[in-house]
Amino acid sequence: MVETKLNFFLIGAPKAGTTFIHERLSYHRQVFLSPLKEPNHFATDIQPHRFSTAFKANHPDDLGSYFARRPLVPRQVGFVQDPDQYAALFEEAAPEHKVVGECSTSYLWSAEAASMVAARHPEARILAVLRNPVDRLYSHWLMARKYGFTGDGLMEAVKKDRRHANPGWGCSELFVEAGLYAKQLERWYAAFPAGQIKVLLHEDLSDPDTWNGLADWLQLEGPIPAADSERVNQAGLPRWEGLNRWLTATGLKGRLSGWLPDRIKSSLRNNWYSSQGVPALDSADRRVLFGLFEEDVTALESVIGRDLGHWRP
Repeated sequence: MVETKLNFFLIGAPKAGTTFIHERLSYHRQVFLSPLKEPNHFATDIQPHRFSTAFKANHPDDLGSYFARRPLVPRQVGFVQDPDQYAALFEEAAPEHKVVGECSTSYLWSAEAASMVAARHPEARILAVLRNPVDRLYSHWLMARKYGFTGDGLMEAVKKDRRHANPGWGCSELFVEAGLYAKQLERWYAAFPAGQIKVLLHEDLSDPDTWNGLADWLQLEGPIPAADSERVNQAGLPRWEGLNRWLTATGLKGRLSGWLPDRIKSSLRNNWYSSQGVPALDSADRRVLFGLFEEDVTALESVIGRDLGHWRP
């Protein structure tokens, strides 16, 4: 089975730098990563039938048509439950690819992914990237505003999300839950030997030594090439937020994206979103929000053996 080639998982957290790492690793000649960046296959506690209406509308269940075409084209997110479809993601991996893997940000949050991956790929290397949980939450909120999943200010959006009647991946935003790293990582350390797990911080990614160390840990020949960081997950807000949320909720935005040529989509995107007027994170709000994570950050310091004092406001 082709899937037996898998030996690497980049597990999150969301909005912590996984897209940047994925892009840089993809440029290395000895690395093959799934063309579907986030297949979420081993997060078996994610239940697509429970997804919110807006999430379903913007993450259509069209995997049959996606896998019907070869070669598989790059795509950001899918929820691949069929094992044969999952194996197909890696059929283009060749003998020269020493690292074969995927990147699903849900795996860190998922209560089941660690044990599921360990059962199928016990020799795999596991790379986690974490970000100051307040900065991660703020970036997550900006993304939710950008794509029309909320129109609320930061603090109100967090309050509403914590009171959500149906919390879960694709059901609520998980603004706070996605940043509670200590218990999430403990599941992976319980499932894999510590030597097979590497934890990076978002702030490590600007240090060339980080990439040299990652190449050595993955036993790659030669450096990991640089990525075009200017185009990875840029922040911005829609110029017409009400219309943006309506297009998101109805699924029209997703359908239009599938119909329009890339040239037109690029032009629309440049005019639809603007980095002007993006609200800054208020220092008082930062202190309040950090209170939601303080206990977890203290526990995380023990789990990863690093001082995280610079995360504290």
